[in-house]
Amino acid sequence: MSIFEIIGGIALCVVAVLIIITVLMQESKAKMGALGGANLDSSLSRNRGKTMDAMLARATKILGVAFFVITILIAVAEKFA
Repeated sequence: MSIFEIIGGIALCVVAVLIIITVLMQESKAKMGALGGANLDSSLSRNRGKTMDAMLARATKILGVAFFVITILIAVAEKFA
């Protein structure tokens, strides 16, 4: 096991935890009404939430791509090592 594989494994773990955190921070898309716990906010707070959700969705996509790139790089490094 080379140092590159160890660093890559640590990076994979960090990225995986960050993906989990960003997914859990996103608000649910389901609109269930007052009985389901939907919050009736003003339009100002709803727009702020949408921008936060958009930022979290973008971060999730970027972290997902990083996860696959790191995985492929580790596999290639293992193949040629």
